[in-house]
Amino acid sequence: MVSILNVFDHWLERTPGVKFIYTSIKDFFGAFAGEKKKFDKAVLISAFSVDSWIIGFLTDEELQKFEMGAEYVAVYVPQAYNFAGQLYILPRNKVRKISHISSGDAMKYAVTGGVVNVDEDIHVHDTSKGKTSMVEAVDKLTS
Repeated sequence: MVSILNVFDHWLERTPGVKFIYTSIKDFFGAFAGEKKKFDKAVLISAFSVDSWIIGFLTDEELQKFEMGAEYVAVYVPQAYNFAGQLYILPRNKVRKISHISSGDAMKYAVTGGVVNVDEDIHVHDTSKGKTSMVEAVDKLTS
């Protein structure tokens, strides 16, 4: 069975027209669950104003290939209830790593538009109070 899938995979990767779409989708889903996981560094970005923050995922910390230098990073921001998103190239000082929650929980919060039950589903450990909500964690990170 595995060899049949490998042959089919090889055929799709070599078919003109289909190759671009197939490899793009394959790479995208591989970034979530494959060996090349890219959405494992959750961050908050301030792209539009000092007091506005967006949850995203650091996907590239070296942008020499675009002649941007080491002071810029790439951050992918998923859209809620969609498989689409936006890639932002930002100065490092506009990006804050989220270390209090897992990247999976940050993705869940982002793709649901923040409507998950934060009191039960997503928690951040705070040793002084026990568990705190995602909203409180974002407040702590942005203050």
